[in-house]
Amino acid sequence: MPSLKRRHFLQLFGSTLATVGLSQANFFSQADRFGRVLAQTTPRKLALLVGINAYPDPVRDLYGCVNDVALQYHLLVHRFRFNPADIVTLADTQTDPTLTPNRENILRAFQEHLIAQARPGDVVVFHYSGHGGRIVDPNPIRIEACGTNQSPGLNGTLVPNDLVDMNQAGSEIVVSDIMGRTLFLLSHALQTENVTMVLDSCYAGAGTRGNVTVRSVGDSRLARSGVSLVASQEELAFQEQLMADYGWSLDDFQQRRSQGIAKGVALGSASCNQEAVDAVFGNFNAGAFSYMLTRYLWQLPAAQEFTTVQANLRRSTYAEADLRGFEQEPVMEVKPGSENDRQSFYFLPEWGTPAADGVITDVAADGTVEFWLGGTAAQTLSDADTIFAVWDQRGQAIAGADGEAIAIQKSGITGNPLVGRGTVISGDPSSLQPGMFLRERIVGLPANPELVVGLDPSLDDESDAAIAALTSVLQTTDADGQSVSRLRPVTMDQQTSVDCILARMNDDLRQRVTPSTQADLPGNEAYGLFTPALAFISRTDGSSNEAVTAAVNRLIPRFQTLLAAKVLRAIANTTSDLQISGEVFSANRTSGPRLPITTRTDSAGSRDSAIVQSFTDGDVMQLEIRNDESTALYTSCLLVNSRGEVDVLHPARWDAPEEAARVAAGERLVIPRQQDDVVVTLRGSGFLELITLVSTEPLRNALQGLQTIARGRGQSRGSVRASDGDPLSLIDDILGDVDRASRSGEAEFEISSRSRTVSTRAIAAFTTLLEVRS
Repeated sequence: MPSLKRRHFLQLFGSTLATVGLSQANFFSQADRFGRVLAQTTPRKLALLVGINAYPDPVRDLYGCVNDVALQYHLLVHRFRFNPADIVTLADTQTDPTLTPNRENILRAFQEHLIAQARPGDVVVFHYSGHGGRIVDPNPIRIEACGTNQSPGLNGTLVPNDLVDMNQAGSEIVVSDIMGRTLFLLSHALQTENVTMVLDSCYAGAGTRGNVTVRSVGDSRLARSGVSLVASQEELAFQEQLMADYGWSLDDFQQRRSQGIAKGVALGSASCNQEAVDAVFGNFNAGAFSYMLTRYLWQLPAAQEFTTVQANLRRSTYAEADLRGFEQEPVMEVKPGSENDRQSFYFLPEWGTPAADGVITDVAADGTVEFWLGGTAAQTLSDADTIFAVWDQRGQAIAGADGEAIAIQKSGITGNPLVGRGTVISGDPSSLQPGMFLRERIVGLPANPELVVGLDPSLDDESDAAIAALTSVLQTTDADGQSVSRLRPVTMDQQTSVDCILARMNDDLRQRVTPSTQADLPGNEAYGLFTPALAFISRTDGSSNEAVTAAVNRLIPRFQTLLAAKVLRAIANTTSDLQISGEVFSANRTSGPRLPITTRTDSAGSRDSAIVQSFTDGDVMQLEIRNDESTALYTSCLLVNSRGEVDVLHPARWDAPEEAARVAAGERLVIPRQQDDVVVTLRGSGFLELITLVSTEPLRNALQGLQTIARGRGQSRGSVRASDGDPLSLIDDILGDVDRASRSGEAEFEISSRSRTVSTRAIAAFTTLLEVRS
């Protein structure tokens, strides 16, 4: 399409706006308002964000879509330097009726804010979080990427929150959906190629499963059998008018959309016939895809290409989904022949801001600091003692007039867990300004971590007995000598984070569980454990006549390993300023994957091409760690399998574990070491987690505990499984060692004893996701 002059563009879209019932006068007033901006010569960055939680009946509400657009908004404003005036947000929480996410407003905003303003070279981002659907396509095409996993004759849609009349007669129900056909036509009108569409929705599945909600309307709008969902006449007329404006025949349109997307890059949250879920992360809900994407972009030290971001995001999202018990694999599509996948993400080659965990949004007169924590791991958001260092846009630590570096301690949380408040505990607070970046310096983890067990409705009248049994096992003593339970039972409600679900098999549960685990389900009346998305955890079922108390006691070892894996992941989700790098690779296949391990201080590999190749059955895995610090460091390496079992791979020399863990300054260490009699051969298919802990001091208590396990087995070298001893004692020892090393390196701060601390200057922890394909 040739470049349009502004006058030609306004004339062309006057008829289009009339077709969808929008006011020409309103459109022109909007265009005039931005007339000065349209005349500018520098590229602009424009964004339209749509988040829909509340839907009219019979469509099920969602919980995390408004958080998604908030995550995206703060990322764009602070990390990518979008002007807030150039971002329009439509959400059901908006009080302005023109900003509610109905069909009319979404189309108006797309045209007035994006199409009317974007010029060649500008950057455009469109983000949609809400339900997806499928309706009849009057002229269907085959989508090659979906293969056989597609329903012929249907078109994927975005579902606004318009009310649908469910009492329509006949064989068709008219809905207000915005079709994929329409999105293609709208994006074609954008006069820039630098377009990114982020769609966190799906059309497969529906309803809730465990404590996740699927972002698809499914069949909820089919009030009776034998009917089909169709587009409104306004929607079809809008499409026809757009085609007429472009001078396209129907054949022209079909030929163009069958080739691929119209502009830029499109990121989808799930593959064809997979479910995109609304999940609970700690104390807040968000789309699994949106949260993983935005946090990943906050943590990148420098710009990356779309293809690299997509490969890493695909791996992390798929693994997160696998941990919760569902399948979700993000997809990316680029305009055919454009090589847009080689462009920097969001088409911005230089981001000009550092990696960060958060950003200051307000500094009150009384010195209280408010900040957004979009780059912080969900596991540490609720901690009230975290200490942050303050950094400027160049990635330099901010110091006050006295030269002392500024540090802020989180003093509480707000109604939104992503928003924190704190006070300055070091340095001159007068230097603080909104827009300065925060990096974790000392992170607090619970001193008595607990496993949250969801109670499935299938327990019915056994729920009280289950609660009593769960709270009576895994009892330990806290620092004050008080007895505490490491298990916390909760009722399922889609807004409370759980680590696993206790259920009793019956016909209703059999219909609700994740389809991929149907074949492994136990018989009716048997108790077992399920993931947060109701996928059965193998080898956790008992007999059909088992009492719930007996079932809980039988499951104690599994509870222990699940809690151990949870704590290790929490440590590994913290960031670090230690100079550590390395890679995980296949020792017996030179063409195999090489997965980088870097801290946020290392930007050397941030622009590298994506590593999309997976490990294969039979690969021998090894890890190389490089110590770029000026002093010795100590390394431990643990492998968590799909059942939550933890194997200690390094150190594996139990007559001298501290020396084996030591990596001298400037040296490299390959794990497992040849002399330790450990070989890690990957088998089967699925995901494994490799957790690497690097510290400035040896983890003495943990090593002594592991040494005891090894001696009990009569081995002086080789890997050790945590469950061969007491997993809870091992985790407490690791937390204690990490806390001790952190406190000894942070003597200048008074750190509360309520939490176990992780100092970014004393600890570096990494989790590497290994995908194995048979």
